[in-house]
Amino acid sequence: MNAKWTLMIYMAGDNNLSEAGEKDLSELRSVGSTKDVHVVVEFDRRGSSHESLRYHVEHSGVEESVVSLGETDCGDPATLLNFVRWSVTNYPAERYALVLWNHGNGWKPDEIDRVARVSGAADYSLREAGERAASHLGRTMFRTSLQRIFEIPTVSERAICSDDGSGHSLDTLELGNVLQQIATDLGRPLDVLGMDACLMSNLEVAYQVRKFVRYIVASEEVEPNDGWPYDRVLQMLVAQPDRTTEEIAADIAKLYVRSYVDRGHSGTITQAALNMAYVVSVCDCIDKLCAILQPSMKSLGYVVWEAKRKTSGHFFNATLWDIGEYCRNLIPKDSEPPDAALQIIRDVLPASSIKEARTASMQIINALDHEQNGFVVAEGHSGPKAAACKGVTIYHPPALADAGVSKFYPELAYAQEHKWLAYLQAYHS
Repeated sequence: MNAKWTLMIYMAGDNNLSEAGEKDLSELRSVGSTKDVHVVVEFDRRGSSHESLRYHVEHSGVEESVVSLGETDCGDPATLLNFVRWSVTNYPAERYALVLWNHGNGWKPDEIDRVARVSGAADYSLREAGERAASHLGRTMFRTSLQRIFEIPTVSERAICSDDGSGHSLDTLELGNVLQQIATDLGRPLDVLGMDACLMSNLEVAYQVRKFVRYIVASEEVEPNDGWPYDRVLQMLVAQPDRTTEEIAADIAKLYVRSYVDRGHSGTITQAALNMAYVVSVCDCIDKLCAILQPSMKSLGYVVWEAKRKTSGHFFNATLWDIGEYCRNLIPKDSEPPDAALQIIRDVLPASSIKEARTASMQIINALDHEQNGFVVAEGHSGPKAAACKGVTIYHPPALADAGVSKFYPELAYAQEHKWLAYLQAYHS
C-alpha cells in the first residue's frame, strides 16, 4: 500500500548555506518518516570534496537509507528532475510535495567564472564574475539561467541584466519546464510545490507552473538563513496526513511565519499559500486594469510612479512589487485626501473609466484576500516593510534610462498571454 504523502526536499546546499542545510536535516530527523509520510532529501553540500547524498529520513537518523551520488550539479534542472523521478519510483504515495531549498547568497565568483567560460562569454574578465556574484544574478536558482546571461554578447548588456530581474525570469522559465515534465511523469499536477527559496511567491511564477502544480507555498521576500521550520511542518503533516491539500499548504505558510514571530525576529518575513485554480482569474482582473490605464499612459506615468513610491512591499532590487498594495495605491478612493496623482487621474480619465479601474483594482485585491477563498488561501507577514502585503508580487522594474523590461521577460507565459507586458512597455516608453 502506498503512503499518503511523499515529501521531497531538494537541498541545493553547494553554496553558503551548507550549515543551514545540516540544521534543517536535523529538524527533519527529529520527526522522521512514518508509514503514511515518506521524507526524502537530496543534499548537495559545499565544496568539491563533499558528495551529494540522498536520504530516506528516519527519526534520529537511525537505520536511515542513504544513497551516494558523488559530486552533482544541483543547479542543473536535469539533476532536480532525476531526484523527483527516483523519489516517486522508490517511495510512491497518494500525494506528492516538492520543496526547492535555496535561499542564501547564491553563486560564488569562482562558480560564476566556470559558467561564464563554458558559455564562451565575450569580453569576459574575472572582475565580472565578482560583479555578477554580488548582484541579484547571484541568487539565480539554475545554472542554465546564468548560462543564458553569459551568452549575451557584451559586458554592458550583461550588467543591465544584473539589475532588471532577468535572473528571476529565466529561473521561472526553467522551473516551468521541469515541473511540466514532473506532471507528465505523474500523469497529473504535483500536489504542493514549496519554495524554501527567495522571492518566489510571484504571479509570473504561478502562471508559468499553473498547469503542473495545484498549490504553491513561497515567500515574496528574501528568506532568512533558517528558512522553513521543518520540524513543525513535518509534525503537522505526520499528525494529520488525511487533511486536504489546501489545508496542509495553508498550515505550512502559517507555521513558517509563526516560527519567526515566536523567536522575536525583527526583519521582514512573508509567506503565502496559493491555489493555482484561481491564478487565471487574477490575471484577467489585471488585464481589465491595464486596458483602462495603458492607452493614457503618457499622461499617467507619474500616477504609476507615485503608486510604486507609496508601496512598501517591493523586493529584489525593486523589480518585484506586492500586487495588492500596488493596486490599492494606484487608484485611490474618492474619500481619500486628494493629491497630485488623484488629480491627474481625474483630469485624464472620464468618471466612468475611473470607476471601472477602481472596480478592477478591488477585484484584484479581493482575489488576493485569503479570507475570500480565492488565489491566496493563506498569507502571513511580519515587519514594517510587509505590513500591507497581500502575498504575491508582480514584475514591475524601475523606469531607468539604462534598464527597463528584461529582454527575457517576454518569453514568460504570463507576458505572452496577458496585457501586463504591454502595460510595462508603455510605462517605460
